Amino acid sequence: MRERLASLLLSSMRCGVIAVDAEGTVMLWNRPASEILGIGPEGAEGRHCREVLAPYPALAHLLLEALGRTTLPDRAELELERPEGGRELVGFSLSRVEAPDGAVLGSALFFKDLTVVEEEREREALRSRLASLGEVAAQLAHEIRNRLGGIRLFLGLARRRLDHDPEGTEFLDRAEQELLEANRKMGEILAFVRPLRLETGPVDVEALCREAWQGVVARFGGEAPRLRWEAAPQLPPARADREKLRDALSNVLANAVEAAGPEGNVRVRLSLEEVPTLVAEPGATALPGLRQFEQHPAARLRIEVEDDGPGMEPEVLRRVFHPFFTTKEGGSGLGVPTAQKILDAHGGGLDVTSEPGRGTRFVLRVPVVTEETERG
Repeated sequence: MRERLASLLLSSMRCGVIAVDAEGTVMLWNRPASEILGIGPEGAEGRHCREVLAPYPALAHLLLEALGRTTLPDRAELELERPEGGRELVGFSLSRVEAPDGAVLGSALFFKDLTVVEEEREREALRSRLASLGEVAAQLAHEIRNRLGGIRLFLGLARRRLDHDPEGTEFLDRAEQELLEANRKMGEILAFVRPLRLETGPVDVEALCREAWQGVVARFGGEAPRLRWEAAPQLPPARADREKLRDALSNVLANAVEAAGPEGNVRVRLSLEEVPTLVAEPGATALPGLRQFEQHPAARLRIEVEDDGPGMEPEVLRRVFHPFFTTKEGGSGLGVPTAQKILDAHGGGLDVTSEPGRGTRFVLRVPVVTEETERG
């Protein structure tokens, strides 16, 4: 009875559902999935998802990628090219299926055809963009108002004292510092909301990591935790925008330094991550955040940044990628979201795991240079 109820529930869902096991074999495929994709369940279940979803390689990529990641897209959108021509917009969420002991059993994709509500989608997208702009405007107004208040106070004091006290110039110096801080805050926010323009080329990631670490240590006045460095030999160069990747690394490393403190430890580990499930196929549809690339990378550099700090509570971990969310006094809440945006634009990604009392680990992924990209 329970199995029949589960089967009826699956078939009555209004969104498409595709589930695969840990090997990528299709285990579930409901009726809306067949209607949206034009592939019947009788030809799907029991076969590998890359074979079944050959006309839609991006969907197979999503299902297989979910098996190895903990941070997954939710309520995202993807444009599919139909085999017979035309395009189809789908909204999707991705979940990883785990056993009670944490073992990965498979992944599930929930998706819905949005083309029939395209007009409403555009209106909603506009409302969302306006709401985001409102948040940015409110943040800008708040930061500027606070800084201008400080500037006005110090300048007023300076005017009273400069005529008879040369030391009064100290107030002007402090006013200038406040102004510079306001300008820095504004620059962070505006940089986050602007679209990224990448100028990619070969980048020595090991050298860049060391450079970013030195910059972060200098920022903290030399009071940094102990660093343990691990790098696989003969790592290939990354295909990246050097300055923007350095910004992403600096943001993540600064988080680790703050969490660990001067008496703590930070481990940075570089390795090559083979991605056999991401073999590029002709006409592959780009994933969200990867729209400038025609192919998925077959290998990526994996950069792990781990600290032994206090870790994050679950409610904090859930919001770590939300812009402007911060638990630090004076923090902007843009460091981690900016790093995620940069890595996604490169065709990589940013993942995080953390437990209270057991530290935090960020995993950065960035594509490597291949013969094809060098020729391109």
